[in-house]
Amino acid sequence: MHSMGMNKSINLPVLENALAKAGMNHSALAQRLSVSREAVSKWFNLESLPKPDKLLRIGMLVGLSYEQLVILPAPTAVPIVTFRRKARRKTKDVHLDGARETGELLKRLVPYLPDQELTQPPTLKAPIADYEYTQRVAGDVRREMALEGKAVIEFEDLIDKFTQIHAVIVPVLWGAKERHENALYIHLPDSKTTWVFLNLGSNAVDFKFWMAHELGHSLAPTLADEAGEKFAESFAQALLFPESHAVRLRAALQGITSVGARIECVRKEAEKHIISPYTIRRALEEYEQSKNLPKTNLGELSPFMGFVNNFGKNYETITQLLFEKMPPELGLCQGNVLFWHSPSSAVRSFRL
Repeated sequence: MHSMGMNKSINLPVLENALAKAGMNHSALAQRLSVSREAVSKWFNLESLPKPDKLLRIGMLVGLSYEQLVILPAPTAVPIVTFRRKARRKTKDVHLDGARETGELLKRLVPYLPDQELTQPPTLKAPIADYEYTQRVAGDVRREMALEGKAVIEFEDLIDKFTQIHAVIVPVLWGAKERHENALYIHLPDSKTTWVFLNLGSNAVDFKFWMAHELGHSLAPTLADEAGEKFAESFAQALLFPESHAVRLRAALQGITSVGARIECVRKEAEKHIISPYTIRRALEEYEQSKNLPKTNLGELSPFMGFVNNFGKNYETITQLLFEKMPPELGLCQGNVLFWHSPSSAVRSFRL
């Protein structure tokens, strides 16, 4: 419209009315301010804004305050961002600022999203990282996803849920060895849109957990910072391995005498669900704690985490599963499916 900085503009109806009451027209105003008639015309055509000293004098001439004379731009809400860097490295202000800047850029894409102005996805009223609460929420979500009787959540189930809640999934190639976050969640309060960046450089186990984790953020869009991270972590665990699973597993482990054999049982369960053995251990521990049950002995945490790390190495990254060669030759995006051409000219797809 004009280069006024911060998109401020003169409140034309108010100023015109005040000029009329003061018995002045544009020419008289220019004369009183010792500026050209052309400069005044630019003000009234919203091509420029008077300098601060001129605004002060205009206000004094016609009896208007700055707030009456100038229209300020409507405030826009700051993007809500949440992410935890790989291996729980400390998230610094510079990382959060960069994520918020990404959110500001995403605002430009909002007009190109499918028309969703009449409704918005349901969100949780008062989300907290409480065991009983997250179990209830995860149970409700599993029922909404029609997972009754289905032990294992598939990747497609999670993707479909993101689609239902209008979240935009952005697959990114951050790599497996770099110190990038595995996922980034951005919520734009003004447009009520949710954007989820998922790192295709993660192995399948981590990728699945981060999908569930970001789904938790999407259900609690205004819960940020550490509280948001704790809730998303708790929700992901409850969704992928709910209490009903922990009950069955604990019953099976009670009949096994050696720690090694119990860990082997956990490994098989983790392979079945394509989730980390650590997720299963935490689910089991939290269930036992909530019910005041004796803790199942799975050995000390340090050697168990060594087992967890080796377990993850058995799974390829999503980029290895999807692409024959890196970098891929991107094609086009249609609906919620990204198509690309591999070096062999075969066309593959990844559902967004």
